[in-house]
Amino acid sequence: MADIEALIKKYFVQPEDVVLPSEPLPATFSGNKITPLIDGTTYFADVKKEIDRLGRGTPEENKNQFIYLTGWWLHLVGGNVDPAPGGSGTTVDLVELKKPFSLDGPGAPGLLTDLLKAKAKAGVDVRVLGWASFAIMASNFVQSKAVKGGLASVRSTNIGTLASIKELRAEATLAEKVWVNILTHSAGAAHTKLVVVGSGSSAVGYTGGIDFSGDRHGGQPHPAEDWHDVQTRVEGPAVQALHDYFREMWNEIRVRKVRPFRLATADVPSHTLGTPELAARTLSTAPVGKHRVQSLRTLPQFNYTSFNQLPENQKISFAPDGRFEIRTAWLKAIKAAEQYIYIEDQAYWSMELLEAVREAVQHKPDLRVLLVTGLADPTDPALPPYASFALTQGLLKGLTSGQRTQVARFSRDVVVHSKSTIVDDHWAIIGSANVTRRSLYTDIEHAVAFLDDEDALVQQYRIGLWGDAFRLAAADQQKIADINKALNVWNSAWGTPGSGVLLPPSVTRVDFPTPIILAEEEQEKYDRYSDVDSRQPWGGCRP
Repeated sequence: MADIEALIKKYFVQPEDVVLPSEPLPATFSGNKITPLIDGTTYFADVKKEIDRLGRGTPEENKNQFIYLTGWWLHLVGGNVDPAPGGSGTTVDLVELKKPFSLDGPGAPGLLTDLLKAKAKAGVDVRVLGWASFAIMASNFVQSKAVKGGLASVRSTNIGTLASIKELRAEATLAEKVWVNILTHSAGAAHTKLVVVGSGSSAVGYTGGIDFSGDRHGGQPHPAEDWHDVQTRVEGPAVQALHDYFREMWNEIRVRKVRPFRLATADVPSHTLGTPELAARTLSTAPVGKHRVQSLRTLPQFNYTSFNQLPENQKISFAPDGRFEIRTAWLKAIKAAEQYIYIEDQAYWSMELLEAVREAVQHKPDLRVLLVTGLADPTDPALPPYASFALTQGLLKGLTSGQRTQVARFSRDVVVHSKSTIVDDHWAIIGSANVTRRSLYTDIEHAVAFLDDEDALVQQYRIGLWGDAFRLAAADQQKIADINKALNVWNSAWGTPGSGVLLPPSVTRVDFPTPIILAEEEQEKYDRYSDVDSRQPWGGCRP
């Protein structure tokens, strides 16, 4: 048996690690079952199975059942959407939403909108929180200015979400239960992809990187340009934290002033005043497994300069100083790493996290670091070289030539959208937070970090994740169970040979960029829009 108490002390956030009030001790639970769900097809099938269980009795029998869903991008409807005109009278192009979303796959029948409507009509308590930027999508002159200033991708995402909200509200039983999450920093987003499905005191939670969007149906074996992502299924006492996080956000929005949004010529109010409070619910604390979980959040602070052209927002009552729990947990695990740190992400912008990795490398000559990315997300805008700057100035600066051999960077021929880190086959985190400053301090995020009493879960997760990258059939994945043999597959100078597995052509070694310095205008865009730090006074758009 593993020495679970030693693992908890080494990798989990402890009372001595917290920095009050913004970095409190995260909610920590034992007796859980964590199931990493690699790729969208796996996740969507799992969540559909849970949703299908509900709403099969009479309305009276179904009234204790619930589906709570959040998303950064709810791309549930199809067709072309005419956005609101700018206040100057200028219009912008139609947004093409392609096919409506089905959990069964692109273009499949059984749309998620129809499924949620049917469950709500059957008496299930269905509630949805989708994000749209009140600074960009409000009915004011900023919209056209912001779009012209490079925020067209955010606008397109928001239009898809607002169109989905409008469609769901067409069902009478959902008219007051589908809201816009307006709790964000003016330059931030509600980036959580959180789902809780349950009946009475029993519930299952999901958190990770996967939105309900048509191009997220990736699966193994991945064809080139497919979508790769990770969500995790949470069972046991830790689901209470996921449920309560949704409830806190819902009840906070409930008492806020309604924000106006525009979709074509129609107003889409953020929420409905006067709705009843979402009541507390006590979920089962019965153990269902041997996994330890820390539930982690990012919630912003709200600091503004004296001049701010965009709408401001007020503090969140249940987190007036913000919550930076993901930051604390990530840094703790990186510092604790002894054998390897493996990160899958699309950004690598955070100087703070990459500096922490650098310090770990400098102090531990046996440590190996793997950074994996993939093709650019086709919905992302063209951005200055923030990752090149952070990698060269944060990770590599000050490393000796020998220490540089401890770090390697790889790219897959798929869109790597996952946000996950694994350390030493002991600790892992799966959530919505990227390796960016905004994910640590500004966007609304959620993640779970986990350990295992038997110290097997994280190794199994790593085998599945690397097996996906190496294109291994399930029967062959145990060839990389030994971490030293698995590291050797990535880099022949690491670990020990003998696995019989070769790095496939779909995974390529990527040289680190040469050192760069961001131009003044690039740095300003980074600080003002791209990777905002909510702890700093923020001034919005300039005239």
